[in-house]
Amino acid sequence: MPAVKQTKPNKPSLKNRLGDALISILVTPLNLMAIGLRVLWSGRKLRLASMALLCAALVVSVFRFDKFTPAAELVRDKTHAISAAMGFQINDITVEGRQRTQAADLLAAIDAQQGGAIFALDLDDMHARVEALPWVKEAVVLRRLPNIIHVKLTERQPFALYQDNRQKALIDRNGVAITRHHLRAFEHLPTFSGEGSTLRASDLMDQLKDYPVLRNRMVAAHWTGGRRWTVRLDHGGQVLLPEGNIEGALERLMQLEKDRRILAVENQAIDLRFPDRVLLRPDSKRSHQTPQPKRKNPKVTS
Repeated sequence: MPAVKQTKPNKPSLKNRLGDALISILVTPLNLMAIGLRVLWSGRKLRLASMALLCAALVVSVFRFDKFTPAAELVRDKTHAISAAMGFQINDITVEGRQRTQAADLLAAIDAQQGGAIFALDLDDMHARVEALPWVKEAVVLRRLPNIIHVKLTERQPFALYQDNRQKALIDRNGVAITRHHLRAFEHLPTFSGEGSTLRASDLMDQLKDYPVLRNRMVAAHWTGGRRWTVRLDHGGQVLLPEGNIEGALERLMQLEKDRRILAVENQAIDLRFPDRVLLRPDSKRSHQTPQPKRKNPKVTS
């Protein structure tokens, strides 16, 4: 077993002791008191600095009591005023990632006055206000000392429209409502309806990516009875999808489209709910109220 050689510790230099004192300012008041006591008795030259450090720790501890809150706020305000006079004041606000968020709405959420003390800002509150804006999905708010507030936005992307009775809302891919105003620019997006449809819209659109003939004619989709989709087409027709095995039903539809171009027929309902047949009939005005088929064993033909 190797021998352990004990070495005599070197006496810390004045520079190292000062470094310890400065670092201790960043820790909790109780740690400040403990470190201050250690430094106090480590050398005569640092006793004065140690006493000042202990006083600062005691002041911070006292100001944590509710009775001293007004005094603490006064000290804080004075500190902010001094820092602003030293150049730590808001001169500019930079924004990254803004596309659809209105500048006036963003400035109101930031709520920072030019020339104000940059350390007086509550970044947590500002972050919460910015992320509450309708187009904002995520936000990062930073101080760039000495005088810049930087905001980085990740905005929601328009995915579809959701119709609830006569009201429409723009939604993102996760089904989160973005806005109900100024929707004219988004009329080219498909409209979804039915309770729970916003949570399932992205799955349906992903399934239809492999079937562009149907996807390009789709203008709306209704989540029917909480079980299946009815897809509305641009010429007034509709496609009734089954509860399960949607891919198999779409493959049958594509084969019929290849043979007979049935998707080009206007005002026609294409019923794919039966696994052994495809029903074609004139479309009704209320597609989502189409009667459901009776459950029975599929007909097998040879």
